[in-house]
Amino acid sequence: MSAGTSGRPVILDVDTGIDDMIALLIAATAPELNLRGVTCVAGNVEIHNVARNTGKILRMVGRGDVPVSIGAAKPLMRRLRTAPDTHGPTGTGYVELRGEDRQLGTTEYTAIPASRYLAAHVNRHPREMTIVALGPLTNLAASVMAGTDLEHGAREVIWMGGTLEERGNTTETGEWNACVDPEAAEECLSHSALDQMFPLDATQDVLFTMDDLRALPETHLAGIVRDAVRFYVAFHQKADHIDGAYLHDPVALIGGLLRPDLVTDAVDERLACDTSNDVYAAGSLYRSDADDRQPVRVATALDAEGMKAELIERLSRAVASPYD
Repeated sequence: MSAGTSGRPVILDVDTGIDDMIALLIAATAPELNLRGVTCVAGNVEIHNVARNTGKILRMVGRGDVPVSIGAAKPLMRRLRTAPDTHGPTGTGYVELRGEDRQLGTTEYTAIPASRYLAAHVNRHPREMTIVALGPLTNLAASVMAGTDLEHGAREVIWMGGTLEERGNTTETGEWNACVDPEAAEECLSHSALDQMFPLDATQDVLFTMDDLRALPETHLAGIVRDAVRFYVAFHQKADHIDGAYLHDPVALIGGLLRPDLVTDAVDERLACDTSNDVYAAGSLYRSDADDRQPVRVATALDAEGMKAELIERLSRAVASPYD
């Protein structure tokens, strides 16, 4: 199964846990997208788990042709913290993508580190590349710090991260991706490197249940997805007392690129990220009055039923014939 090479050129930046996995499956098989590469960043799990999960998922949908670049193993300035309670010990819930299956071939792991990989594509194809960042912004920030002009060089940069009015999922006012590397988020915001954001305010409009996954075909890959999401649901049942899970990353991918009409409300905001040593404040976003920051388009509401239907339909196609 292969997406077309004539679609919109995209690089995904991931910290492959459960919702990244679903976003990868959708991006790798979307006919509208030309997935030019995937960059890996430590976040939900350690970098070696991110790289392995990413490579195996791409192979499972016949996209071993997509280069995978290994990036930052830790945040810019802070100690790495991971989320095994949320995503499982290796990032994919009750299933662990270990071992090798020779039928799947190999994935091209590039020797170029993620920050340079992003820079090379942006510089070589000015205003053409769309970057979708689904984890901490460490790779993007490192690229910016090395002189990459994402503001003018990329066609668009979309980030799943942060929260405005919604209660945080890491601190009272902080979302996971922002809290793991606040300095990276601030670096990107201060250099106007982000065009669109999908914070919790939007991604938590859609609650997915195990019943929703019954629509998936009965394939090996669909079973892997169900086992991963079942772990995610169990976490949310215990932590949030809800019978379902928020699939933040694929929702951001679909709302940002594939079905922007499903975003029903958005605001333009100049934002900054708290980088203090206060563990309760670091990673919190706040409105900035700095004129040198360009406003970011921030999604604040989604068509929940439309988004759920779109995600399930695309995921069903992705897992339908995983070894083609």
